[in-house]
Amino acid sequence: MGNSGLFFATVEDLRKSDEIELNEEVFAFPPVRIVVVAHKENEWFKESVASFANLNYLDKQLIVLVTGQTEWAEPIVSQYFPDADILQVDPEAGLGANFNEVMNSSDEPAFYLFCHHDVALAPDALRLLVEESYRSNAAVVGPKVVNWDRPNELLDVGKGMNRFAVPVQRVEAGEIDQEQFDSVEQVFAVSNTALLVRADLFKALDGFDEAMGMFGEDLDFCWRAQIAGGKVMVVPGAVARHRAESGEYQANPSRNRLIERHRLRAILSNYGKVKVLPVLLLNLLVSITKGILGLVRGRLSNLGILCDSWSWNLLNLKSLLQKRKKINELRRVTDSELASLKINSLPFQRAFSSLNTYENAKLESSGRLRIWINDLRNGPSKVSVAFSFISIILFVFGSRHLLTRKVPAIGELVLFDKGPTEIFDLWASGYWVTGLGYEGAMPNAMSLIGFLGIIFFGFMGLLRTVLTLGMIPIGVLGIWFFLKPFGSPYIKVAGATIYLVSPVSYYALSVGNWDALILYGSLPWVLTLISRAGKSSPLGKSGGEIGPNVIASDFFREVLTLGIFVGVVVSLSPVSVLSMIAVSLLVLVGSLVAGTAIKALRLVIVTMVSCLFALALNLPWLLDAFIYNPSLEAILDNRTPNTETITVLKALTLNPDLAGNSILGWGFPAVAAVPLLIAKGERWGWAVRGWTFYLAGIGMVWVEEMEYVPVSFPQAEILLIPGVLGLAIAGAMGAGALQRDLQTFKFGWRQMVPLTAIVAITMTILPFLGLTFSGDWGMPDDELNDVLSYDEDANSKVLWISNSDLLPESGEKFTDDLSIIVTGDLASSFENRWQPPKSNIDDLLKESLDLARNNGTSNLGILLSQFGITDIILLERLVPLPSTSRSFQIEERFKLSLSRQLDLLKIDVAPGITRYQNLSSVGFGVIADEGSTVKRALSNYASTSESPFLDALQPVGDDMKKYQGVIEINQEIYLAFPFSKQWELEVNNATVEPEIALDWATGFSPKSKGTVELRYNTSNSQKTAVALQVILWSIAFIALARTMSEVKVDGR
Repeated sequence: MGNSGLFFATVEDLRKSDEIELNEEVFAFPPVRIVVVAHKENEWFKESVASFANLNYLDKQLIVLVTGQTEWAEPIVSQYFPDADILQVDPEAGLGANFNEVMNSSDEPAFYLFCHHDVALAPDALRLLVEESYRSNAAVVGPKVVNWDRPNELLDVGKGMNRFAVPVQRVEAGEIDQEQFDSVEQVFAVSNTALLVRADLFKALDGFDEAMGMFGEDLDFCWRAQIAGGKVMVVPGAVARHRAESGEYQANPSRNRLIERHRLRAILSNYGKVKVLPVLLLNLLVSITKGILGLVRGRLSNLGILCDSWSWNLLNLKSLLQKRKKINELRRVTDSELASLKINSLPFQRAFSSLNTYENAKLESSGRLRIWINDLRNGPSKVSVAFSFISIILFVFGSRHLLTRKVPAIGELVLFDKGPTEIFDLWASGYWVTGLGYEGAMPNAMSLIGFLGIIFFGFMGLLRTVLTLGMIPIGVLGIWFFLKPFGSPYIKVAGATIYLVSPVSYYALSVGNWDALILYGSLPWVLTLISRAGKSSPLGKSGGEIGPNVIASDFFREVLTLGIFVGVVVSLSPVSVLSMIAVSLLVLVGSLVAGTAIKALRLVIVTMVSCLFALALNLPWLLDAFIYNPSLEAILDNRTPNTETITVLKALTLNPDLAGNSILGWGFPAVAAVPLLIAKGERWGWAVRGWTFYLAGIGMVWVEEMEYVPVSFPQAEILLIPGVLGLAIAGAMGAGALQRDLQTFKFGWRQMVPLTAIVAITMTILPFLGLTFSGDWGMPDDELNDVLSYDEDANSKVLWISNSDLLPESGEKFTDDLSIIVTGDLASSFENRWQPPKSNIDDLLKESLDLARNNGTSNLGILLSQFGITDIILLERLVPLPSTSRSFQIEERFKLSLSRQLDLLKIDVAPGITRYQNLSSVGFGVIADEGSTVKRALSNYASTSESPFLDALQPVGDDMKKYQGVIEINQEIYLAFPFSKQWELEVNNATVEPEIALDWATGFSPKSKGTVELRYNTSNSQKTAVALQVILWSIAFIALARTMSEVKVDGR
């Protein structure tokens, strides 16, 4: 071996003469030192030592390295090896470092046989290993390792290694020994479960890498042995039984972390100068990918392991460089010469095999990883790339003003003006700032937005853009993934194009309809999950063949995924869930009409169980909002009908805008009609289902227009979204039919269909292209925040009166055409998006307004001051002029009645926007004359003509939960909040108990003067409910991550 002084002898070197044959009787076997690391006394260690004594090999000695006290080992070892060396070693040093202790001995054997503490060798094992070492000129030799209790079960017969230093076992877990590995073979590495190594080589290589300790040190040693010119052989004739007991090394809680550290160290030290950099960079890419996939699957530890492995190797850079220098001095074999022993077939899949496990990577990839790898290997089609590029450019161009400025705060698109911490505090408190005061569970949408705010690093404006404008590309991406199993890029592009250019989503954006945007972005994903539940071809095997790379069905995973998805959507937009349930039913109806097979019962069960699970995830809030107030109006969001509704003809062209009218919209049903003429098989089935969605949406618009039902349906843009999805699916099936089915017909009128389809799809795209030039998709440039005052503090309530379509939340019906909501200020804010459930106090407010409407009072301000209402806003326009927007005409009778009120000051803010300032109200938390509110009857208060409220308390913060002030002895505190013992008042540090005021509100009568501090304390029951919700959602997401990590592929 040149400078190293290493020499690998052959069998001939052991012959004493040419006439003497190599046989068992005359062969002088070289000395072997058996080295075992023992951990603790147990019943099987004695059997292991006995097996070493029974080896039919004369020149052998035993060295026992004990991790701890040696007293227990001495009587066991001395019974079989009286002259054995028993040494105490450090259990924290690691297996490799302990094995290296033998190099400190003055003894110079020819071989070392390193064994684990739970190994028993067959009598001829050592002899066969030594013989093969000479016969094959091997430096490292290992036996066939089998199960201790089941000797016919293989555990190890050597291993390979991929380019990222990940060991690849040659046997499967639980594989039975059927003599399939009974030939001597050269392998890349053998396990140090039982490993015979030339002593001179072991010392030349400085033994095992002591920095590695345990995990990967045997692979690293075998790699370095081959670099020095040695062979690694496995001898199946030599058998070792292994218990695989977990010693102090194996029980290390940082096992995966150590494996990754040592794998990276092996790459950095053992590769040559040419290969180390490219392999290192590729390994970094794979590790980063693994960390990202871990985040998606809920395994945050993957990212931590990645950072730890690199930082640990940097901290141990000195020893790494020394090791690399030593290897370079011994190098006799290049990396390319070792490549034949590595696992290099299917290199792309080998590269990602380490994503599944840190060790013992298998030769197959499965599940979502396999889908991803196959997609990467095959590459996207030119059609898909072209569509992606063009659609992104057009969408960004059409959104340029919204991206560079902001999405205007109109309608339901309120500002996200609170940070994640404030949002979590608001959600957990159960204290409703909006409405007339309410204690109870708040929508989980708040906590979800707070959580997303953390992911977005507190950039709430960016998060708001994603959850509003971003819902459009999210929906397009959803239809793209739904159509992937059809196996044609033309199908995907056609469907995504129709869904992208539909005017419904952009109209919803222009009028601030967040419910519609959420439904638009989520409905395609829900349809994908529903279709998997029904196993409908090509997402399943019902009604045709299964598509490529389709995820295998699993009832629990499907229920969990759909349940969590619906649970998230219902918290953001309850009305959207009705459309999701309707789509499930329409899939079944469409299947029946088309005569296409589907697992109907399975679909129904999955949908029902998922909805129940979603209900459980939102249980406290849904109990308050709907279950305690069960009505169809509550489910439909208490919407008041607008005097103007779109016609069926407009709905047929997917145009919800009353002002818009274009013949080009007929291109949508025209392109969707193509598959009805020529499609076959699964394409025909899904085309019919798509038309079922479309006609159902049109039917709902027609029922709304004809007023056949006593309740108001959601806005037209919401009703039409299932129709948009249906036409996108039908249009996509048309593209597939033109590609695959048209050629099956004889020449005739059907040959004109492609030209018709081209004209129709052009008609749908042209309005979209024109809309992109606005830069904001037609959203108004003005908003209410521009014209309303900002001088309100956190001690006021604002009453908004308008049609529900112009309000950030539908609120409570006041008349057939008007709704009311109460907010904490004049400006659009985050909490304004949600109103508390209906209560008896709402009826009091409506009675007061109705009294004024019927000219029953001229002091409406006094009646409203008991609710803390300082301002009234009459809203007849969604946004102020000069921007065009949705509008509504409030009846003159009501406006005149407000003008006649003596204690309301009218302020004309802008055309269609009128503000009335309440001169009788001083705020939400106030100081009043003693006896004017506490224990006073509401009927008595309503008959007064003077306000008893003297001055407002000063708010501390802006959450309306803490106030302070100074009170005199003949005064009391009044809160416009339903009576609650959670309010706490301190006067000069003395606690005052709350009392009922005006038959419904909260009051305090301290009967002393001084400084007062008023605060709201969250109840223990609310804290418990929040904790249970957090636990339930955490369990749900962890379970989802686990089930998603075990996804298998069932597609062709």
